Amino acid sequence: MGKHWKPIICVVLLGIIFIESSIHVIHAKKLSSTPAVLVVGKFDGEKGHVNQRKLDLLISHFTTNIVFKSIKEVKGNDFQDRTHVVYFDDQLATIPNDFVELLSDFHGTVLAIGENVAQLGERFAFIKQNEKRNINQIYLATDKAETLSIQKQSIINIETSKEVKTWLFGKGDSSKEYPLLIQNESIFYLAITTIEMPVATLIGEVLHEVFSVDHPHEYQGYIRLEDVHPLVEVDKLMKIAQLLKERKIPYMVAVIPVYIHPQTKEKYHLSDSPELLNALSFIQNNGGSIVLHGYTHQFRDSETGEGFEFWDVEHNMPIYHGVKETPEKKGIDDFAKREDYDIYLREKQKIETTYIEKKLTKGINELANYRLYPLAFEAPHYTMSQNGYQITSQFFSTYVGQLQLSDQNWQKMMGAPYITNPQFLNGMTLLPETIGYMEQASFSLQKMRKAIKSQMMVRDGMVAGFYHPYLGVEGFKEMLTLLEHVPNMKWIDLKQMDNEVATSHVTIQSNDGEMHTGIDYLKLFQSDKRYLIYHIKKLPQVLLWIFIGIGSCAVCLFIYYILLNKHQQRSRYHSYRRK
Repeated sequence: MGKHWKPIICVVLLGIIFIESSIHVIHAKKLSSTPAVLVVGKFDGEKGHVNQRKLDLLISHFTTNIVFKSIKEVKGNDFQDRTHVVYFDDQLATIPNDFVELLSDFHGTVLAIGENVAQLGERFAFIKQNEKRNINQIYLATDKAETLSIQKQSIINIETSKEVKTWLFGKGDSSKEYPLLIQNESIFYLAITTIEMPVATLIGEVLHEVFSVDHPHEYQGYIRLEDVHPLVEVDKLMKIAQLLKERKIPYMVAVIPVYIHPQTKEKYHLSDSPELLNALSFIQNNGGSIVLHGYTHQFRDSETGEGFEFWDVEHNMPIYHGVKETPEKKGIDDFAKREDYDIYLREKQKIETTYIEKKLTKGINELANYRLYPLAFEAPHYTMSQNGYQITSQFFSTYVGQLQLSDQNWQKMMGAPYITNPQFLNGMTLLPETIGYMEQASFSLQKMRKAIKSQMMVRDGMVAGFYHPYLGVEGFKEMLTLLEHVPNMKWIDLKQMDNEVATSHVTIQSNDGEMHTGIDYLKLFQSDKRYLIYHIKKLPQVLLWIFIGIGSCAVCLFIYYILLNKHQQRSRYHSYRRK
């Protein structure tokens, strides 16, 4: 009997092994504490691209290990080694069965956002969706006393039970409380279909719970002095710089190397204002860090500081054409084949790439020639195409400000509530501006207070704004006082961060409070004769100081000789008297 049973047992065991290997069970990655995130949604088309970049901005604060997949294309191996899955949809639609099956086999944390969650499987049955409602307030479950007023926004009304934990609430005119982010074990649900500021700020806070990342409860902040160009009022800039030095506060200065007069078209370089160069040198050596804010901060006939430089705002499109050319604006619908549109787009992006590379190269080289070393970049009016960010990342490792999310409309823009590293910045770190800027009207301070309040609801929120020096030091003191009252805030010093800036002739690095530079002056002078002329013009001044130094040394030696001679005479006299 034993001999007959052995083959049967072997067949049964092999069958069990085969069945187990055939069952596709997806395990969450447990080896690393850093989240590995799969984001699934409808990310095609203009709206889809914008939604993807918004999610990118928020999630990349917690990890750079993010994979975005269309819900139509996601496969089983996309779930492999993922700790978290984020599903987003802002429209009612039918979810593919393949995705539902893959998600049911996933054992990690899932965050569902928006519509269609009833189709996601049994684990999502605790989410009872009702008709939509409008809210105008939002607040954290951990601190209901601190509410944030928002513009009216539509949310999905959901029912909850005792087993469900609520992290975020909304409230409308009726004062009825609506759960916005709920959790049941490893499943989270966010009952919104649009991600906009300031709601995105509090979403950023509760994402710490979703990703189980408890960042230090410490705010970070910076002040940026904006639009410093060759015709700026140096005395006003210096008064602010002196104040910040006294307060021992690090800060940033957004510098525009060239001013172009809108009427005469005359160009003014920083070298045309020795007083400003001295001021910027003082700033760089006393707590300030230079940020390149474009090269001319204008396009066509617009005024420096007012115009756009990396976006044609008149036609609401990237710089796909020359200054004097009438642009040809085409979209994918203007082509019979997708391939033809892609060819057209690549040709236009070549024009844009050359334009941006030239501007950034000139900006970095010119500042470095004056021994001013930019550590980050800020696009004028925060406007730049996605291709523009790719090009900029080849020159800078740090970007300051907010980000344009669309290549069709510059006004589709968003920042982040904290420091983040979105994929579409191609490796650049974003230091977001979050509280706006000071205006001459008093209500601007009220706007800043409200923005600061929302940022303080994020455990590691960024409190960052900018100020135009032409407004004077008194207005700046008001803004500074407001910021200094933020508790437990660490001022960002760019020199303390790891930054890398490079052109073919200049390299700049910073870390631990020090800057390291490498400049090939021979090639730099060959690239633009003005750089050499600047140093030649400075030569008489340098020689004068050399002669003054030599003369001073000669005078000191002469005085020393006289004193020595007198000392020797006294010594001889006393020696003679003793004899």
